Amino acid sequence: MKKTLLFLSFLSLGISLSAQPIVNGDVESWQSYNDVMGSPYDDLGPNTDRSTNFLRTLNAILEAPLTQQSAYKVTGQAAYSNTSIVVVTTMVAGSILVPGYLGTGDVDISAATIYLGRPFTGRPTAMKGMYRYESVNGDSAAFYCSFSKYDALNQTSSVIGEGNLVVSTAVPEWTPFQVPITFTSTDSPDSTNIIIASSAGYDLVNLQGSVGQVNSALYLDDISFEFPASLDTYSEGNALVYPNPSSDEVRVQLENAQEKLRLRLYNASGQQVLETRGAGNEISASVVNLPAGTYVLMVQTDFKLLHRAVISVQH
Repeated sequence: MKKTLLFLSFLSLGISLSAQPIVNGDVESWQSYNDVMGSPYDDLGPNTDRSTNFLRTLNAILEAPLTQQSAYKVTGQAAYSNTSIVVVTTMVAGSILVPGYLGTGDVDISAATIYLGRPFTGRPTAMKGMYRYESVNGDSAAFYCSFSKYDALNQTSSVIGEGNLVVSTAVPEWTPFQVPITFTSTDSPDSTNIIIASSAGYDLVNLQGSVGQVNSALYLDDISFEFPASLDTYSEGNALVYPNPSSDEVRVQLENAQEKLRLRLYNASGQQVLETRGAGNEISASVVNLPAGTYVLMVQTDFKLLHRAVISVQH
């Protein structure tokens, strides 16, 4: 442990983009891993290869069991939905302030690097989820996401979409957060970078520059991207939407089964009027209580739009 902390005390953390997207925004799946000293620690994600999970923490920096982890799973009545939530807490490792963090970064201690980002091609309008915040001495929490496009000719990556939210007060009850995303280009991005931190003064390039208050804690659940409602039909795979028009229930049958599904309906003004969840290769929703009219239907996982179509509701 002393060797690793001394190593981190003198080196800055470089940044590069890497990896593959894995959906775990529901924060239900966790695995046990071993750090460079052989000590076990827990991290978020369904796969045993930590580097392939979409959302990760900075727990690899804080060597369990000698140091409390900066992110941990809580189950039972404290959970907002399903069975678990994640709590990210600002901690100290040696002389370094380690902000409680959940995002698309992956720690590589041997290379003194945090690899940021995951391949992603969608253009969501917002990142959203549920949170509570326990602020210490006026600390603030941060929610950030960006979308980048790689220029092969110039070998540079440029941010073409970005959103940021800072919460500067304690939030004792479960509350929705929404981070609007503004795109400055019509291009499709090739990667996304998500940073959610219990201390807004984080510095992932050089952790020695991070500013915050120890024990500031951010409780998180149901993190997802919200996609724009559009009357344009879209499909990433074969899907059957029926009946259309519908008077009581609409069903969507997908080509491939998914562990987590969300079906959303938007009215002609772009307002979300219905959301339901499911799993497998079919999901349905009741439209009995919706006014007659035209709606945009979208089926997605937390981070991937699977199908979009226009439906009519008739009574």
